[in-house]
Amino acid sequence: MIKDILVSLRVGEGPGDVAVDYAASAAAALGAHLTGVAVSYEIDVPPVYTEAFSTDFIEAQRAESQRLAQQAVEYFGEAARSVGLSGEVRLIDGTPGGAAEQIGVMARLYDLAIVGQADPDRMGAEEVITEAVLFDSGRPVLIVPRKQQKPFSAKRILVAWDGGRASARAVAEARPLLAHANLVEAVVVDSGKSRKGIDLPGADLARHLARHEKTVELRRLVPGADEGIVDVLLKEVAARDIDIVVMGGYGHSRLREFVLGGVTRDMLERMTVPLLLAH
Repeated sequence: MIKDILVSLRVGEGPGDVAVDYAASAAAALGAHLTGVAVSYEIDVPPVYTEAFSTDFIEAQRAESQRLAQQAVEYFGEAARSVGLSGEVRLIDGTPGGAAEQIGVMARLYDLAIVGQADPDRMGAEEVITEAVLFDSGRPVLIVPRKQQKPFSAKRILVAWDGGRASARAVAEARPLLAHANLVEAVVVDSGKSRKGIDLPGADLARHLARHEKTVELRRLVPGADEGIVDVLLKEVAARDIDIVVMGGYGHSRLREFVLGGVTRDMLERMTVPLLLAH
């Protein structure tokens, strides 16, 4: 069961925080404890440029960052109270990269971490936090679209299945959510590039989940001439009114540099419903 949820609070100007709203509704629906983590960001000034920044400037930036973090904490408190939760807050200081690493380590002791989708038009740390949790925590991360309006629901779940290790990990991590579903649809996108020794094993996944008393609707979809895997998945999400997509998060972390696979990054940029990733 999911009983302990961590949500990364968006620190910055602008109204609301869809990830916090969604996380509060998820915690209420699942009967889970909710912890919010806010970052007071520090300026990462290379030593060679230290003399170019006055002490007053650095202190003013630090004070502004603390103000924005406190603003995020207050919003979290209001969102939690609106659904009858008390919630808990953890404040950390650090550069964007250092803070993301701290959150990735912190997420190891939670059942689920929730992060907002990165906004390409606004500076923010959501993308690096998502990658840190995905690669460093060993736990699943659920990313909430910027335009998410619906509260948490796990009634209709789509599993993007390719038979790989990351897909298997994602299915295992999603099992508590699958228990709530009325529809579980396993989608195998036949791109003509099956993995060595594996021939689109969607039927094997259906049999596996049936042993967990969960009926799976299996669909094998073939992309059109100008379609990619993400195009096919997003069309299916819209056609079947899916609440959550579950898929493996591909890529690697090397010397604290995160590198996401093409399909994973494309899905993160274009997602239309919450996306649960595991690595």
